This record gives sequence, structure tokens and C-alpha cells, in this order.
Amino acid sequence: MISTKNPQSAAVNQSRGPTTGNDNPGTKRGDFVKAKAKSGSERSALANMITDAVANRGQLMRGFRDAAVEGLHTNTNVGRGPTKGNRA
Repeated sequence: MISTKNPQSAAVNQSRGPTTGNDNPGTKRGDFVKAKAKSGSERSALANMITDAVANRGQLMRGFRDAAVEGLHTNTNVGRGPTKGNRA
């Protein structure tokens, strides 16, 4: 049997520890949400500024199609020859 182990590999002396997933037993997230929910708070203003900036960026990146000029299927049947139903 041929070994496929990397000959340059070394044993890792660091244990991984327990894996618990994304549980958050602390109150840090809840405290943040409460502080953000307060109207007029600094966190609320910052959160609104960030979400507005992301929304604006999304509007600027949105595609545009002029229905009067462009069809819905601009690339229909591209590369299909006469044997596939198109006339040359």
C-alpha cells in the first residue's frame, strides 16, 4: 500500500476544543439591539446611515433596460445553425 501522507507534514500540538456553533450565551447582542432601537441614539443614527448607504449603492448598481429599444431576449438562438431551426 502506498502512503499518500505529505512527508513534510508535522503534528499539530494545538487541540481544537469544543465546538458549540453560533450560540451567544451572553447579553452583548441583546444590549446592542436595545441601544440601537432607541430613537435618537448614536447607534441608531449610525445603523440608519449604513443601511441607507448600502441601499443607495444597490440603486446605483441596478441594471437598466429601455423596453422601447431593447428586447427581453437579446441573445435568443445565438450560435444555432440551420439544422437547429434557424435560417443562415
